[in-house]
Amino acid sequence: METLLLPCCLSQVGHWFVSHIQLLALHDEFTGTFLDIFWQKITVDHWAMIGFGGQAIFFSRWIVQWIISEKAGKSQIPIAFWWISITGGCITFIYAVAVVEPVLLLGQLLALVMYTRNLILVFKERANNPSS
Repeated sequence: METLLLPCCLSQVGHWFVSHIQLLALHDEFTGTFLDIFWQKITVDHWAMIGFGGQAIFFSRWIVQWIISEKAGKSQIPIAFWWISITGGCITFIYAVAVVEPVLLLGQLLALVMYTRNLILVFKERANNPSS
């Protein structure tokens, strides 16, 4: 029987991954069916309410964009869209850190970089074209 030898760095990554997956499994104290766990989390876990709040703020950016576009008669992205994106993204990022949710954490971290960059571009454009 042959033994598969992994390079040292892959072995260390594998060990880290397994130990952290076990940690994440121990982190969830809720049990039952999906609906039981869902109900427990939204009624007991205060972090879930913070996460929902962040998502609600984040979703509201589309409502703002829709209203502005309807008023203009064409598709527009107002500066408020980026501020709301950053606000909702930060709250969701804090939630992801608190509940140790790596997928959401990484997604929000990268998105926050993009929202901030778009806001910087808006301010640069305004500085270069004061009449707009």
